[in-house]
Amino acid sequence: MSEKFTIISSCFNKGQYLDEWADSILIQKYRPLDVIIADDASTDNSLSIMNNLVPKFKKNDIGLKIINNKKRLHCGSSYKAITHGLTGDYFGVVDSDDMLVEDAVEYIVKLYKRYPNIGWIYTQFDTCNRAMKSLHKGISRPPKEGMSMLDMGELRKHTYSHWRTFNKNIPEPWHLFKKNLKCAVDKYMGYKLEELAPGLFVDRICYRYREGVKKSVVGTEKTKDTWKGVVTDARERRKRNGISPFPNTVHKEIHE
Repeated sequence: MSEKFTIISSCFNKGQYLDEWADSILIQKYRPLDVIIADDASTDNSLSIMNNLVPKFKKNDIGLKIINNKKRLHCGSSYKAITHGLTGDYFGVVDSDDMLVEDAVEYIVKLYKRYPNIGWIYTQFDTCNRAMKSLHKGISRPPKEGMSMLDMGELRKHTYSHWRTFNKNIPEPWHLFKKNLKCAVDKYMGYKLEELAPGLFVDRICYRYREGVKKSVVGTEKTKDTWKGVVTDARERRKRNGISPFPNTVHKEIHE
């Protein structure tokens, strides 16, 4: 039997985007595939739309598990709760207002099989407008030679973003997410990943990021301050516990 891939997602008032999110998953050919999504106490119709999607996913032989947060936990806590119950082999984060490209899961699994010692893969993404029309190639890239993702973060240089995936080589994956963290969740995750296992960056678009979503915190001063705090916490954690990032791992770039 093939190894299972699980997509995890969290949603707060993103009902208008959920059909496109779902369609991009339903078009994936890889099986076994399942999805766990948390409705983070949405006040729109998000939960209703999720429930209506269950038969469609079942028809396509994809499991869809919905977690209904009774109170808002925010992104970090939602993902932390989801990963406590994970089973399977490969995992990827897909935000509920974003989409995957047609062969994203199949492509990533092939890379994991080719490089069995790695624990995580980050890919390039396509920056789109709110209507999901492509604007430009994303800003994901590996750190400069001799530097870690955390080193780049201290310089406020963005090195990675989407697609965030990891596999069962990552122990206790709930530690990849910080409780109550509202933004910079991807950065916190990245710094933790490079402490736990070798990884790869792939300059190939596997993910479609929706820019300009209403009420998004991306790009605000608060987000920048949170990122600064995440960097400081990670540096102090590594110094306190004698942790070094895995060497010569995030610099390897594969062109497919």
